[in-house]
Amino acid sequence: MPTVHLSLPEAVYSELKEYANEMGVQITDLIRMMISDGLKKLREERAARMRKQQEETTKVLMEVLQRLEELQNRLEEYQAFVEGELYRLNKNMESLKKRVSKLEDMVDEHLIPVEPELVQP
Repeated sequence: MPTVHLSLPEAVYSELKEYANEMGVQITDLIRMMISDGLKKLREERAARMRKQQEETTKVLMEVLQRLEELQNRLEEYQAFVEGELYRLNKNMESLKKRVSKLEDMVDEHLIPVEPELVQP
């Protein structure tokens, strides 16, 4: 087992000795218990910090996900609108082509054919 040597101020050593006597243990055992309890507390605090950080990260990710879903819905609505407008414009274009074709036919029917004649100078 690794060994650690400590230099403590006299007042700290006296206080540790007093607590060890009250508990009926040796000072080294008391120090081991205090280190063990301190490490346990540090682990719990670290775990709590990690949980809090994960909760905050999850919250931010959920907000981002919600915003993405809203944007996706808006994009789908806009896409449907654009597709509808494109369909309407295509139908109008087809209608205009038919009308132009009819007008061309009408003009062709009403034109008087002119025979070309050669003029000599």
